[in-house]
Amino acid sequence: MVTIGDDCFIGPNVSIYTACHSTNPIERNTRKEWARPVSIGNNCWIGGSVTILPGVTIGDNVTIGAGSVVVKDIPSDSIAVGNPAKVVKRINSQE
Repeated sequence: MVTIGDDCFIGPNVSIYTACHSTNPIERNTRKEWARPVSIGNNCWIGGSVTILPGVTIGDNVTIGAGSVVVKDIPSDSIAVGNPAKVVKRINSQE
């Protein structure tokens, strides 16, 4: 399940993945898969070509820089960039 909050901007070529499978080759060959949810808060800006992996929660008022790969949760009121995406700045959403 993918949940996207209000007033979000999502750039082109953004990929949001929820599907998971084992990294063990024997288990993977059983074709067993499962899903982990992705949640994007309110007032977010997801730049072009961002990849968001299963199980990630992105808080409110977050900007994700173009081309970033989000592999873990990003807290509210922050800017994250890179591969893997890391918080590089905290913002005051009251400004």
